[in-house]
Amino acid sequence: MPTVFTQNWFANLFFAVVSLALCLFSAFEVSRRGWFRVRPVLSTYAWFLATISFLLLVVYLLQIPDTIRYTACRAYSAIYYATGILMCFFAVAVVYEFLFRMAGTSKTIQRTAVAGFVITISLTTIVALGMMNQSTSNSLQNASRFLIATTSLALVASGLVVFAIKKTRSLFLETRLSIVLAALALYSFVDLLSALMLSRRQQIRLVVGDLIWITFAMLLYRALKSGPTIPSPVTGSSAGFAP
Repeated sequence: MPTVFTQNWFANLFFAVVSLALCLFSAFEVSRRGWFRVRPVLSTYAWFLATISFLLLVVYLLQIPDTIRYTACRAYSAIYYATGILMCFFAVAVVYEFLFRMAGTSKTIQRTAVAGFVITISLTTIVALGMMNQSTSNSLQNASRFLIATTSLALVASGLVVFAIKKTRSLFLETRLSIVLAALALYSFVDLLSALMLSRRQQIRLVVGDLIWITFAMLLYRALKSGPTIPSPVTGSSAGFAP
């Protein structure tokens, strides 16, 4: 997700516009190419990203009166961190949708995908709550921060599990979608790692975070713009695109 706006207005506006454009292009391709039929979670995720990017840009362009600026900032922060929590759950769901769709008609692999999603969400939530109990503050910001940290590690593990099952079961996934799966599994972890490495350089950290986000958005758009592969009667079950 795009970072909180900094004091550099040009960087804020530039990255917000680029992010919005890429997310809108992806959402447009989702609707135009019929992705909702074959990948509803990924499609909803793309539209969710476009909506969030649009709202962030609108908030940045609004001229908030001084009399309500404090309240508006608190409301914005609450919505921002709540959105971060929701995006964690969404990302995990998209990763396991890849496995579910690759399964084709295999009920065993489909059940594995559902169980993997439930277990991952449960473990990340439990660990995040445990970290909050050890913290001196139980704010929404801390909840979002801890959940993003645990989900970042869980996404890497989930991505490795999905790719391992894909290889051992000889499941098919197009290269462009494999790249999106890998990027989705690594994006949060790379973003978290860069934030830790640049913790003392706030402005650079935010710019790097935006660049990582834009790179992910570009990969997502490139994967969606060609539309889903239409399975043939012979390869439909192995391709994992059956509705």
